[in-house]
Amino acid sequence: MADMTGPGPDPTPQPLGQGGESRPGPDVEAWMERVTSWFMSQAGWPPIMGRTVAWLMVSEPPAQTPAQIAQAVQASRASLTTTLKLLTEARMVQAVTRAGQRSTYYQITEDAWSGVLQRRLESLTSFVDITGEGLALFPEDSERAGRVRAAHRLFAWLDSEADPMWKRWDAVNTDGPADLPET
Repeated sequence: MADMTGPGPDPTPQPLGQGGESRPGPDVEAWMERVTSWFMSQAGWPPIMGRTVAWLMVSEPPAQTPAQIAQAVQASRASLTTTLKLLTEARMVQAVTRAGQRSTYYQITEDAWSGVLQRRLESLTSFVDITGEGLALFPEDSERAGRVRAAHRLFAWLDSEADPMWKRWDAVNTDGPADLPET
């Protein structure tokens, strides 16, 4: 049985070596697993992708080498190479270089979250074009047209709401954290 009289898990990252890199402590590791589970259920990502994003959200320094990331997320360099390629293509992560150093560093892109959400919404709202085409295939009062119309109304509404939503986000994001709604 564990000793429950102590101060609890140490959230302080454990040093890995030179250059300020670190490994997550137990509390951060637990949080990273929550992030990983969320990405697995919401986006169908494999665990390594969620862990990598979670680590890059909280790593210090923010830009990490593949070796640092691999150690922090406890993954092989080979699987991490594929993960970093996919995350870079998805524009969640960007590669950066530093003058005089051979290593490539990876960090969360500045607009990772709004970019991902905007691309996801654009892919959803593009379905309005397809449902519009489907409506033209059937008589307006048919049951089949009614089922297509139900989808079309929803995606047309989502499409009409997306642009004003992004304008509101740009205004909030430009003004800074003080204008964020409370959670």
